[in-house]
Amino acid sequence: MFLIFYLFSLIVGPPNLVNKDNVIFPYSRGFNIMTEDSIFYTEDGDKFTSRPHQFGLDLYRMRSVNSISPNDSIQYFVSAGIGIIYKFANDTLTRIDNSYRWQSRYGAATTAFDQKIYSSGGYGEHSYHNNIIVFEEEFREWSLAPIVGNTSHRSTHRIIYYDTITNELYTGLGDYTTFINQGIEKRESDYEIYKFDLNDNSIESWGSVEAFVKGIERTTEEDFGLYDKFYFFDLPMMHSTKGIWTFDLKNKIIYEYTQPDFLRLSQYRGILAFNKKTNNFLMASNHTTDFPRYNVVNQSDLFGPYYREISYADPFLPKWTYLVFGVVALLLIPLFRKSTQISLIELIKTNERRIQQRLSTEDFFILKTIVDAFPNTVEYPELQNSYEKDLSYESRIKKLRASIKEIDTVVQETIRRRRSSIFEIEKGLEDKRVKVIRIKDDSFKQVDFFERIKPRQSKEATSFAK
Repeated sequence: MFLIFYLFSLIVGPPNLVNKDNVIFPYSRGFNIMTEDSIFYTEDGDKFTSRPHQFGLDLYRMRSVNSISPNDSIQYFVSAGIGIIYKFANDTLTRIDNSYRWQSRYGAATTAFDQKIYSSGGYGEHSYHNNIIVFEEEFREWSLAPIVGNTSHRSTHRIIYYDTITNELYTGLGDYTTFINQGIEKRESDYEIYKFDLNDNSIESWGSVEAFVKGIERTTEEDFGLYDKFYFFDLPMMHSTKGIWTFDLKNKIIYEYTQPDFLRLSQYRGILAFNKKTNNFLMASNHTTDFPRYNVVNQSDLFGPYYREISYADPFLPKWTYLVFGVVALLLIPLFRKSTQISLIELIKTNERRIQQRLSTEDFFILKTIVDAFPNTVEYPELQNSYEKDLSYESRIKKLRASIKEIDTVVQETIRRRRSSIFEIEKGLEDKRVKVIRIKDDSFKQVDFFERIKPRQSKEATSFAK
């Protein structure tokens, strides 16, 4: 046992991955690089530990699957072209499929949640795909989602986003090949976004990002990467040495980070993995050569403090037109200004997505439970049941107090109402020893211009109840 521990903790240099198949994925508070015979682990990109394994895994063109499950100790690997599935959990690797190496969906977008893997698009056997397939660990098989009237483009290298609350899958972008004169291939880009509702198996066109992506292509001299496995707050991400962008496909918003760490982006061209537990990225330069360099950086340091929101549902206009519109709007504001009252509960529901991005899965579940119960109260013991079963009563109480404090702070900052707590906490009517909690029945004055945001509020305010 001591020898095994010693080998595991042996400090080594960066792994040499030349001519070696490997998979890279977040693990614990760092990152694992698994080759055919060893596992390398690092938390800072500088110091690595190495240990041998005997998993017997055929790593030929395997790739890790991004997981948005709250259980971050599970990692799935899928074969290129789709088919074979491996599961890494509790330091054990297990093959969990009854399939084979298809080799028919190269470049397919994949994401995992709740023991299911969703895949969209891909190329193989001289054809492109546009359907959605689902792997269920319980049945160990892939199945086809029976989307009615699937009109999405057949393409590969897509981005993908799964909404765990509404059971909707958003996918798009990518590329496909057409044949022109005398069988010459021509690569075409796909800029459309589609929403697949997996509740009723329907599809809906969800806009186009053509103007935005072409605008980026015109301002950069290099190729940039659209990645379906790198996520920030569960959003697909695009990066180059010129900048970083994330795609909120559900709300049709692109976040452009205006002051990222350009020096680091130029030094480390590849982003290999993202650890949601620590909010750290593993970046690399020349990692498949004899002289690899790795770097671990926190998301806030890489992205920078500032960003701007771009709605890809709106037309992209020349910059001078925004100045003209701004002057006109200032002149017309007094004519269209209108004050309305909005309740605290409506403000929370309207800003649900932004709040969820800043809270842990446990804390968001607690907030959702309290919001769903409004205007009624929720007893503390009911909320404590969301924590691990092996925690003591005192530990759950302590953890719940910390959660409520964190939720209160995040919600106040998000809705910009930092005046007093959003909660009412009091003793129960039937049992004075049990505390109960609910959202305050407060309302605020809100100034609307052109009533522009009202349709969006009324649509999003129902998502907590879904």
